Amino acid sequence: MIAIFVVLMIGAFLGAINNQSKIADEPKKEIKVADEKKTTAEKQPEIKSTDLKNSAPDTIENDLKLYDENIDKVVVRDKALIVTYKDSAFWSDNSLLEEYAYDSINLIEDLYSNQNFDLFAFERPTVMTDDNGNEKLDTVFKSFYTRNTLDQMNLDNFTDMVLVDRKRYFQKADGYWLHPGIFLNVDKKLREGIRSPINFDNMDESRYNMRDGATNDVVEQPDSVKKEKPIVAEPVTEDAVEEPQTEAEQSISYDAPAIVNSTFIITQGFDQLSFKIEELSVMVGTKGDLITAPLSSSLFSLKEMMDHTGQEITKLQQTSTPSDIGATTEQLATNQAEMNQIYEELQQQFYSIDKQDYPDAAQLVSAIKQNFSMMEKLTHPDVSAYSKYFKENADEQRN
Repeated sequence: MIAIFVVLMIGAFLGAINNQSKIADEPKKEIKVADEKKTTAEKQPEIKSTDLKNSAPDTIENDLKLYDENIDKVVVRDKALIVTYKDSAFWSDNSLLEEYAYDSINLIEDLYSNQNFDLFAFERPTVMTDDNGNEKLDTVFKSFYTRNTLDQMNLDNFTDMVLVDRKRYFQKADGYWLHPGIFLNVDKKLREGIRSPINFDNMDESRYNMRDGATNDVVEQPDSVKKEKPIVAEPVTEDAVEEPQTEAEQSISYDAPAIVNSTFIITQGFDQLSFKIEELSVMVGTKGDLITAPLSSSLFSLKEMMDHTGQEITKLQQTSTPSDIGATTEQLATNQAEMNQIYEELQQQFYSIDKQDYPDAAQLVSAIKQNFSMMEKLTHPDVSAYSKYFKENADEQRN
């Protein structure tokens, strides 16, 4: 009996301790629940796309940041709305460009009904690395649509079209600017669909207007280039000293028509490059503290001309030719390589102009003109061997 009584007393004692423990825990649970309710009450309400219709200029930044966590900042200038995305990880230059296009057209669709804004612009920064390995957060994409353009579109359908084919976003935009380094690295199909990394002048954060008379059509070559007539290197005179051919060369049969055609294209290409370089150089100057310069797309048209000539040089290098033709072709290939290096410098210089990011306008203009001058000199190599071969074989081709 005593043993049973002791067991019962111990059980009652432990039960009392357990109840006290439960009672002690309950206030803590209540406090925790109260804290959760307080935290939930302090959270900002989510913004839906329909809510953006009524966002005022002074609240649109906060509303957009709540609506899309990828938005870094929003600037309002008059009735222009400029949205800057956060820098975020991406798989490739291609995915970066495609994501930017689709995110932007989706935001346009959501913002279009807001009558406080008549221009919608979007900027995308990312970390870029220069030739010295230095990293810098830099804006790489800019674009905008105006209400006048959007009024003519079925945005619901157009957004679906951009989802399938991202280049449509840029083809219909009132203006856009794409970093040349990224533009050249995207897939060829996408790049060719967009055609040009820029379709209007000096797009920066303070001005989203196209130049007078500009459109979003494909940028074409200037009339001065279109009207240029093919120029062939002048033939040497009859008094010129001709080097005798070796016996080995006399016994070799060359594809004269192919050589004549290539030498014609190459000499014509170098002459046209010379005119184009001079044309671009003359267009670069200063106006006060600013630089006046042609479109970046004009610089890309120069690269297209260089590449076309370079392809023909490579083709001739792979063709069996007389020794003097071969030596001239190798010299032209060297000149072409040097021009490509100068072009890369010019590309960076024009990029600074596009962004209006230069400490000294006169100094940058001087450096650009010096690069153009060096490039232009490289377009005047000694092509007397080409001229001689062309003179000797062109008439035979016509006969």
